[in-house]
Amino acid sequence: MKLSVVIPTFERHEKLEACVASLATQENVTAISDVVIADDGSQNDTTAWLEAAPRRDWPFSLRILRLRHRGPAAARNAGVRAAKGELVAFTGDDCRLAPGWVKTHLLGHATGTARSVLGHTTWLPALEVTPFMHYQENGGSQFAYGRIADPDHTGWRFYYTTNISTPRHLLLEHPFEERFPAARYEDMELGWRLDRAGHKICYRPEALAWHDHPIGFESFRARCPEYGEYATLFHQLHPEDEALAQALGIRDAEDCDQVFPPAIEAAKQVVLELEESLGTADRAPAAFGVRGAEELLHASYRLLIHHALVTGIRKALSLPLA
Repeated sequence: MKLSVVIPTFERHEKLEACVASLATQENVTAISDVVIADDGSQNDTTAWLEAAPRRDWPFSLRILRLRHRGPAAARNAGVRAAKGELVAFTGDDCRLAPGWVKTHLLGHATGTARSVLGHTTWLPALEVTPFMHYQENGGSQFAYGRIADPDHTGWRFYYTTNISTPRHLLLEHPFEERFPAARYEDMELGWRLDRAGHKICYRPEALAWHDHPIGFESFRARCPEYGEYATLFHQLHPEDEALAQALGIRDAEDCDQVFPPAIEAAKQVVLELEESLGTADRAPAAFGVRGAEELLHASYRLLIHHALVTGIRKALSLPLA
């Protein structure tokens, strides 16, 4: 069984080069059929790197797809169509893969049952893990592996395209929805459709990826109204599913005709004071466990993020902004 690796990319060739280099050092690199880089319309010096990369001595076939800028969903679909392997693994151009990554994905498919294999993604060790980055892995929305109840059937929410593999024929039958313009919900929406078709995702944390993408709370929160619009698109594609509407926050947004400014302001103050006090995880590993501090900070993050998301959903639904 051969594995194709599809990597969508957009204007960050230095991280992309590190990603491809980590594939070249895989324990069973000969199992990689090809690596397909789907360039989503890069205009900067990524272009020169992409032109030179296939001429380097890689232990696999490296192919470049030059595409017009349409977002990661369209780029992944193009990569799947071009792939040669029976299985397609997705990762991000800002990820690096541990040496046993390919081996673990292949073992996860060895049962012969058509399913997806989800690996574990965490922060690149060289990064300073801030309180918000810690939250994203410990109760937040990004890489919420702690919520997995059954490793052999994680559910649709865990179709994380930083580290997942799926039989290629299923991805041809169920492509990514290209109406999502950016990287948010387009992967979970595919996971939802695959789940409805009876497809399972199994979690194998030994397939490890390191994510070289630090994020800050304020910049993330500023994007959440846009994410709310994408959540609304997800709902509008499948309006009949009430459980999905609840999960996406659509019902919260419809019912939210007022907010309590003092609560929002208090949460902002908590974030401001506790982030500074807690510092970073690598400088003070025990700081995030201070009794009550972590819980209070995480609750404040959740309130502010959900409020921003609901604001975007209400805008998309043409409801008055609360």
